[in-house]
Amino acid sequence: MSKLKSKNVIVTGGAGFIGSNLVNRLIQKGHNVVVIDNLSSGKKENVHPKAKFYKADVRDKSISKIFEKENPKVVFHLAAHPLIGQAYKKPFKAIETNIMGTVNILEICRERGNLEIIVVVSSDKAYGKSKKLPYQEHFPLKGDHPYDVSKAAADLIAQTYFHTYNMPVAITRFSNTFGPGDLNFSRIVPGAIDAALKNKELLIRSDGKMVRCYTYVKDIADGCIKLMENKEKIAGEAFNFASENILSVTDVVKKIEKILGVKINYKILNIANNEIPRQYLDWTKAKKTLNWQPMTTFEDGIKETFDWIRSAGLKHNQV
Repeated sequence: MSKLKSKNVIVTGGAGFIGSNLVNRLIQKGHNVVVIDNLSSGKKENVHPKAKFYKADVRDKSISKIFEKENPKVVFHLAAHPLIGQAYKKPFKAIETNIMGTVNILEICRERGNLEIIVVVSSDKAYGKSKKLPYQEHFPLKGDHPYDVSKAAADLIAQTYFHTYNMPVAITRFSNTFGPGDLNFSRIVPGAIDAALKNKELLIRSDGKMVRCYTYVKDIADGCIKLMENKEKIAGEAFNFASENILSVTDVVKKIEKILGVKINYKILNIANNEIPRQYLDWTKAKKTLNWQPMTTFEDGIKETFDWIRSAGLKHNQV
């Protein structure tokens, strides 16, 4: 049973990987969910059938009409340019989407003035490089490259709307996230599972030594729900959501091999640009303030992800 009354919730980017998992969780909790997504990377079939869907771009000022019609009390802003490699090749699009899309959503919310909570989803990449680990919420935001800077700028702008206009804005910074719903095989977890299913070589863009934290997507979605349940505590605050699964890229491959009982042949390309060598987050604040912690083991998460990718592949004759 939900702790909350049913609320009207808008999720931008709700057809994407993390967004669609959040939408599913919100609907399970009994909320009325509206998804805004331009489907540039998300897929319409990812959207829960009980959610209302609008194909629209968060940079478009006319989406204010959707807000007028649906009268949300809660907004989760996830719509963004999602990939570091693409941001390196096309920085204008990444910067425009991640920064101006966020400004547009915040401006619409400011003009409406009746929101209970606005959650802007940032990224661990907003911190940039730091010699000190793990990253804590008070660390400065100082990305060096297009994707990192676009997320840091959007994060700072969200903070500005709290400090200047006293809007109920909170910020999340997720670690690397994996789980059902992700068919982007350039990411290491779905890429390794896809290679195992198709018995093909896995191409690793990095040197294989980069260290990240990997968190299961349903735990991330539950963290977002916790923000709704603790809205009186979170305005103006940022929260890291992560886990204890701190692994190098090759460690991830080896663990997946062991969990699934397969051998994955891989090739290190070492062509990744602008990647941070070691990055993982301290999520103590979320645990203390929100009573949140990741509940899914890496092994269980990989098994569920494997089952989902296999069934998705069979459905689309990909596997």
